[in-house]
Amino acid sequence: MTKERPETNSGPLPEKEELKRPGLINQLIPYLITIAIFIYLYFTIDFKKMFLILAGANLALFIPAIAAYVIFFGLNDSFTFGQAYSWFNARLKTLEKMEVRIAPYVVQPLFAPLAEVVILIWLWRRKKVPPAHGLSSALWTVANDLAAVFTPLTIIIIYNLKARLIPGVGLSWLLAMIAFWMIYFASLVFWHSPLKPRAVAWIERPRQTAVQGKGATRLVLRSLAAGIQLLSTFSQAKWHHYLYIYLIRLSLFGFSLAANYAALASLGIKVPFELMLMAIPFIFYSYFLPVNVAGYGGPQGISILFFSQIGKVAGREEIAAYSFLYSTGFLAGRFLFGLLFIKSFWKHAFPQGFRTRGKSTQ
Repeated sequence: MTKERPETNSGPLPEKEELKRPGLINQLIPYLITIAIFIYLYFTIDFKKMFLILAGANLALFIPAIAAYVIFFGLNDSFTFGQAYSWFNARLKTLEKMEVRIAPYVVQPLFAPLAEVVILIWLWRRKKVPPAHGLSSALWTVANDLAAVFTPLTIIIIYNLKARLIPGVGLSWLLAMIAFWMIYFASLVFWHSPLKPRAVAWIERPRQTAVQGKGATRLVLRSLAAGIQLLSTFSQAKWHHYLYIYLIRLSLFGFSLAANYAALASLGIKVPFELMLMAIPFIFYSYFLPVNVAGYGGPQGISILFFSQIGKVAGREEIAAYSFLYSTGFLAGRFLFGLLFIKSFWKHAFPQGFRTRGKSTQ
């Protein structure tokens, strides 16, 4: 059972838990990749034609659909990532789960690494959760999120091996899915096996010894302790925890399908259902990987790859218009949703502004 944490803490992070702003290289990578993708798109699509197509979008269909999706997306985030924090780190109330996950939407599209850092700062300042433990819960949730997204993808790949509806998607794709499922279930079985107590002791040992030693030795021990602590949530999670997160994230994939269908339909683009089942997982995750900035770049490239080059359901300009429409709606919706919680989030994460030293204020 998770121990109750103090409600507030506005003082500095202790030395061993100091959080740093993401490095410059980590911040630049998404921008460099996005610029490269846009250079490629510039030479391969007619942007004037794309904007003309975009101007004819049926917004009466798209806006309600993307608004409903953004709301469900935020609530889903709150009751998966937020619930993981509550189970394994510190008890969170419903509004706290929403605050810690939704408020960072204000900065997440442009500064994704920074958004993850401020979430960890909120967890420390509000609930005194060590950053490594908060990150462990996020990584555990992502692992189950991948399982939810890869479930329909695996099914459609197996179906396609026989039906051959989508050229180029064959045995190599299936082998990649098999590799993922082997790792996922091996991890699940391991953490519910007789080996678990030894693994838990192994996780705790570096944490207990990290404060010992001097100079470089102490630094290495601290780094090792922080790295091993990323397994903390995996060592605590039970079968029902996995099932809960998996099912809720699976429902998010269903809503993502519906929102993308609405974006395509608003431009009069028809995509076979099996092609959507294969493409949407990659498009969905491209929004959260360092291949885009604010939802632009990676999603457009992947959409054109699946719907225009592989599926050949429409031209590059039509698919680019759909992708830009969806990205813009998703970006604006998340930003507005995040504004509802940003004031309270800021108060709890940065009670003294950006200062981390000095007397705390309440």
